[in-house]
Amino acid sequence: MLSRHGIRLLFQKEPAISRPTAELTQISQVILPFSFATEAAVVPAVSLYDTVNRGTPLAVIENDPLATVCSSVMGAVSGERIIQHPLYGTLNCAVIDCVPDVPAPEVPVLLPETITPELILETAERLDVIDELDGVPLILKLREWQETGCDFLVADGIEIEPYSSSAWAVLRDHAENVLEGLRLAALCIGAERYHIAVCLSGHRRRSIALRIGKEYLYQTDSYYPKADPVRYGKRDGRGTVKRSSRVYRIGVQACLALYRALYLGEVHSRCTVTVAGDAVPHPQNVSVPFGTTVQQVLEHCGLTEPPDYLVLGEQMTGTAALTSDVPILPGMTCILAFTAKAIRPVTTRTCIGCGRCVQACHKGLLPFEINRRYQNMHYERLASLSPHLCDGCNACSYICPCGIDLAAVIEEAKTAGNAISVEWKEDTDA
Repeated sequence: MLSRHGIRLLFQKEPAISRPTAELTQISQVILPFSFATEAAVVPAVSLYDTVNRGTPLAVIENDPLATVCSSVMGAVSGERIIQHPLYGTLNCAVIDCVPDVPAPEVPVLLPETITPELILETAERLDVIDELDGVPLILKLREWQETGCDFLVADGIEIEPYSSSAWAVLRDHAENVLEGLRLAALCIGAERYHIAVCLSGHRRRSIALRIGKEYLYQTDSYYPKADPVRYGKRDGRGTVKRSSRVYRIGVQACLALYRALYLGEVHSRCTVTVAGDAVPHPQNVSVPFGTTVQQVLEHCGLTEPPDYLVLGEQMTGTAALTSDVPILPGMTCILAFTAKAIRPVTTRTCIGCGRCVQACHKGLLPFEINRRYQNMHYERLASLSPHLCDGCNACSYICPCGIDLAAVIEEAKTAGNAISVEWKEDTDA
């Protein structure tokens, strides 16, 4: 279904959304990068056979300490590997063999009245809180928003895409703690207003609202990808926000991690991922330590044979993976495994100019016209169509009746304006 807000996607969250979150604790091995920095000099802080605890830094980086990765498990370093990760590129990793870790009792280490913005920043940096929306350290966002100012802070649990329900799983299990983590982030950056944005069915939404208060829960529309996290109005009145307001988002898992870092002193070492697809016998949300391989999670969900297609991330914006022997790292919240019969063959035809891609584009672009100019090599005319505004939501490719991958064309068109035009002359040597 098309609208000026985008497109309506099929609801594919069942049965994972209705099942309890599984906590994967029997992990044999994790693979963790020493750092996500690509240019800085990385000095490993651990050696072969060293014993590490949760929170132990794996490397020392003088110029960019935020790029350092900490161990997510207790275990022994058994080796190093260089891997090609579909989302993060080439990574030099430590291989850690896990040992059983007895969890400490959850005893608060701080009282709410002792928490200051400076302490929130220091804790978010020291305990490596990562925002699952984009894999960026939360400390970087909080510092930036402190400087620019923030009018409204949103915990983004919307999940418009078809399969993912990891945010719902976190809210169902820890809604009160997520709200407190959001309050701490808002206190840090000086945001007076905040709420949790969701796109849930009535009974699920009401169950959360009863626990945290309906004033802290906002229901968005269900059109992909344009789901505004707040209600905008001409005036900043009750329940509305001015269009000119500075509205920022953080993930619900980041809010929970910030709460646990401040009150329990826990390093951010786990994430919740949705595992789904027709190749998975038992789709569900699973809480796993960072560095757990995709293969271990798939086996936990009953997978017996390799899937024909493996996608890290959601159906619309995920990245295809050639192997399941890759680690789950910050920023990954969904794993999709499909058989060949679940993939509809696409027959590409010439654009018919129907305009559906224009209706689906929430950025107001003209994808079919960008495609026409790009295919005709009218590169100098692309700039006027603003392909650089595309955020890669793939709604245009999804809705195209001709099977054209418009999103891929637009991505190439972003830099095609710099292409060199060649004027062919008659071949005099013939």
